[in-house]
Amino acid sequence: MLTQIQDVDVKTLAEVYDEDNIDSFVSLYLNFDDTNLIKHREKSCRTALKTWKKEALENFNKTMGIIEEYLQNEPKERGQKGWIIFASHLNNFFKAYKTDFEVESRLIVDTSPYISPLMQLLDEYEPFGLILLDTHRAVVYVVNHDRVKTSKHLSKDIMNRHRKGGCSQARFQRLRRGAINAFFKEVSESSEHLLSEVKRVVVAGPGTAKDEFLDYLSDDLKKRVIGKIDVDFDEKEVLPAAEEAVTENREHTLVSKLEAFKKEVLRDGLAVYGVKEAVDAARNGQINTLFVLKGLKIKGWVCEHCQVVEPGNIKVCPYCGKPTSEVDVVEEIIEFAERTDAETEFVDDDETLKDLGGVGGLLRFK
Repeated sequence: MLTQIQDVDVKTLAEVYDEDNIDSFVSLYLNFDDTNLIKHREKSCRTALKTWKKEALENFNKTMGIIEEYLQNEPKERGQKGWIIFASHLNNFFKAYKTDFEVESRLIVDTSPYISPLMQLLDEYEPFGLILLDTHRAVVYVVNHDRVKTSKHLSKDIMNRHRKGGCSQARFQRLRRGAINAFFKEVSESSEHLLSEVKRVVVAGPGTAKDEFLDYLSDDLKKRVIGKIDVDFDEKEVLPAAEEAVTENREHTLVSKLEAFKKEVLRDGLAVYGVKEAVDAARNGQINTLFVLKGLKIKGWVCEHCQVVEPGNIKVCPYCGKPTSEVDVVEEIIEFAERTDAETEFVDDDETLKDLGGVGGLLRFK
């Protein structure tokens, strides 16, 4: 079964690590066309592990054997473009996801599942809701990166003309209004169910129906409506317009969050910046929104025994005397943030964030 990226339990992945500081986890992001690239990476990892830790090399060979057996026996599905796999023989851990989108092929060996590429995919492939309606028909969508993930069509036979010899004009209008109200209520209930997991919703349609309909939404769903689009009832035309509205809203929201971060920096308020400071704040659960420059990597070390992460290169933890492992400090910050329910924002380019070390955050408390 193809896995929607939003259905991957990232928090659970972020909480898993090797307590003995052994690089025992293999994280595989694989496009079908990049088999040779992965084979090259596999050979490089074996070469590096051969002169380092015997136990880690043995685990790597067994883990890769498990992955290869799975890939050989598990059939590809229609529409599938790749795999995301996290595995460790030593830790008896295996998670595999079939994806319907392209990923950058990577093979990483670390003390825990390497989730930062997955987090960036979540950021890029965030789904949104779309409600297209007029007074007698509606379609409710969940859209994910130009693809309609799910949809529900609704319609109702609404009286449109008053016939002579029938009920009075006033009574006819009351009946018609009642039928429209009942239809809007039905659409609202369907929307509440179908759009429960999305952060952004667009309401579209001709005339004033979409404006009237907003009064039937719950306060929670109404807060997630980021725009209204005046269009004909045309399913093909409305999707690109809704995608554009959501993209603009996401960009505006990120700019607003970065501005709030910069103001807190100026005030010496609820902001943290710099690698070591961000590590400490993320580990302590202080960060509410984490900002990371895309592509940022910082070499460092981790002691999984006492959960200390710092930049640099130290073989033995100065706090507990246990062996350390080499890590990407940015990856560790992201994992800490995910464990503590912080939101992670990946930033394409921001001069202030870059000058502050490439990583920062808005704090819950100081």
